[in-house]
Amino acid sequence: MSKNIILGMGFGIIALGIARFFWAPLEEHTHYHANWAIYIDDTRLDLSSDKYMEDISSCYGSEGYVTPESRVHMHLGEQDIVHIHHDGAAWGHLLTNLGFGLGEGFMVFPDGTTLLNNESKRFTYILNGQILTSIHNQLISSSDRMLISYGSGSIDSVLQNQFSKVMSNAAEYNDKTDPATCSGSHEPLPLLDRIKLAFWG
Repeated sequence: MSKNIILGMGFGIIALGIARFFWAPLEEHTHYHANWAIYIDDTRLDLSSDKYMEDISSCYGSEGYVTPESRVHMHLGEQDIVHIHHDGAAWGHLLTNLGFGLGEGFMVFPDGTTLLNNESKRFTYILNGQILTSIHNQLISSSDRMLISYGSGSIDSVLQNQFSKVMSNAAEYNDKTDPATCSGSHEPLPLLDRIKLAFWG
């Protein structure tokens, strides 16, 4: 190969690396939020206790990998806000992490109590105002509003008296840094990491 071809290839590689540097992702980790609530017989289930909260010092496992428990969780007693750290996190994952079992028409509580659809009571799942038949495999999206309701009330009653009380402030948390070691959605990659991503990523 001639010297000009080698030089041209070298300059091309450098130019590509520089272009990738400026277009390299600015975010280190997935991190967005959703709102939710669970109502049983018209009473909201209280999930604000520490046992349902992710320890803010354990958001990531070794080498920064998100652990199954940390893919989706709540922090600091804020039961209205779900933190999502993996794009594949579903509502069923959240309930599992909290110690519940969730499937179509049933829920198993941490103490083993089971609620099932029956002739007088049933589960109603409302996502962003839409009625769903099941949610355990439903992926959580940014700013979702989810209601899980069990009881004998009509759909209209559940919409009016329960879904209307599900908070809608998740988007505000997307611009905040997550507690402790969890990274905020706008935290930039360190300069060295961006250079590595641009030239070797």
